[in-house]
Amino acid sequence: MKTIHNKYFPHWFSRKDASSFFSANDLRVRIGWYINLRWLAIIGVLVAVTISYSILHFRIAYNALLSIVSVMIILNLIGFLLWRHLPLKDDFRELAFAEIQIIFDLFIISLLVYFSGGIQNPFFFLLIVFIILSGILFPGAILPYINATASAFLLTLWSLLEFLGVLPQYSLEGNVITISYLLTVLSSFYIITFSGAYIINNFMIKYQSLKKVIDEKNSQLEHVIEERNKAFRFAAHELKSPMVAIKSTLDVVLSLYSEDMKPDIKNMVLRAERRSDQIINMVKEMISISQYNLGIEKQEFVTVEYDEWLTQLVLTFVDHAMQKNISLSIIHVNDDFIVDIDKSGLESVVSNLMTNAIRYTPCGGKVFVISFRKKNCFGFSVKDTGIGISEEDKVNIFSEFYRSKKAKEMEQLGTGLGLNLVKEIVKKNNGTITVESEIDKGSTFTVEFPLTNAVFSEFEYRLIAKPPIFE
Repeated sequence: MKTIHNKYFPHWFSRKDASSFFSANDLRVRIGWYINLRWLAIIGVLVAVTISYSILHFRIAYNALLSIVSVMIILNLIGFLLWRHLPLKDDFRELAFAEIQIIFDLFIISLLVYFSGGIQNPFFFLLIVFIILSGILFPGAILPYINATASAFLLTLWSLLEFLGVLPQYSLEGNVITISYLLTVLSSFYIITFSGAYIINNFMIKYQSLKKVIDEKNSQLEHVIEERNKAFRFAAHELKSPMVAIKSTLDVVLSLYSEDMKPDIKNMVLRAERRSDQIINMVKEMISISQYNLGIEKQEFVTVEYDEWLTQLVLTFVDHAMQKNISLSIIHVNDDFIVDIDKSGLESVVSNLMTNAIRYTPCGGKVFVISFRKKNCFGFSVKDTGIGISEEDKVNIFSEFYRSKKAKEMEQLGTGLGLNLVKEIVKKNNGTITVESEIDKGSTFTVEFPLTNAVFSEFEYRLIAKPPIFE
């Protein structure tokens, strides 16, 4: 990135030093926060002045303090209006705006310290706060050290003028400042101020370098993931066409020559047909997850009667369940209601969970789909009496390409992408998915979504009696 010099900010303040750490928009937000924080500081000063005057009875310049507070209010109001109404430029100008405010605050704080007790007031160490802030905003620049020098100069100036009698002395306890006290306090302030500037500046430089490395690696990783998804999608599309052609050919062979085939040949063709179906489904999963990761699949919300929509979708799996002699039950336990849903996305969620439940449940087993609505959410559970999931596998089942050992033993073909896609869709719809399972006793996947777009019927509190469907 090109380094930019300015007549107001020489080479020691460059775009390269700071802009790679904060964007112009981030700086604008932080400056707004800084201005709002100054309002709290003004209130704090007013409260402190009131307590000092009415309770502690300190002999300090109350009228001068109130005048400074009035100036702070006016200047902070001007800063707020400039921040609010001036157009956002670039990070350089935003940083210049921040530096002007820091210098202004250093001067104001030094005046407040002088009129409220000078170096006898321990709150003069508040000047160090702005040095820390300067080190955060300007990592790698000399400005933190210049600001540290400015704070040291201002405190020394007022203290010396007060000590020499040029300015009146305002003591919290009425004590006269001695030369030893003056030198000790100022020396301590110098050491702490410049040490703090050095530490925070070096820390931010290292942090900035680390952030730059992380950003570069993150950019490379995003590029690799994007390229992988593109290659993944391309391969899936290339596989889909020949597999569909093979499946169509097998269908034609069975329809024309099924009666003439020997039993063992017919069995082989049927097995090939089933395998081709499985591969086509795998390819569809690969295409779906790659499209979703690339952002090609867009959310399209439609209004549906939730329970009716879920029932019709589940019923499409009746034939699949009957092939394995699995009983499929739909349990309706909630009121009827209408809701806006990401129809395509939620259909993929239901389809994947239903397919897995039937696939990994032995013949003669049971699959239950339970619709529900709670106070603040709605959703469904898919429960089966299948092979179950071990505790160690639960941690990984939503990861890409992960399939448990037990799942591979039961079904050799599979991409391990279905549950990963389910997780991503549920997350994108602000939902949650949980799983409860026990080996050889079955699994229950529960999906919940926030009840924000639901419109209940006039019979909201009436239970709708719908008998379970058993196949």
